[in-house]
Amino acid sequence: MKNKRLKAIQESETGLNTRFLDTSTRRELTLNQAIRAVENGKYPGYHVVNRNGTRFIRSNPDGNERNNLE
Repeated sequence: MKNKRLKAIQESETGLNTRFLDTSTRRELTLNQAIRAVENGKYPGYHVVNRNGTRFIRSNPDGNERNNLE
């Protein structure tokens, strides 16, 4: 899907993705920057999840496991 522009490039010891790469612009984003951008509609192929007080980004489901957020 062409809207899948975020790639995780760093994660914490617990597996939380903490840095992302916009594969179109090559810009690196922190988790908070990426969350704000997703919430502001810059990345329509994603949504923000809040689980037990931790916010993170998920790819919108489309039935294709090959293009999930890495």
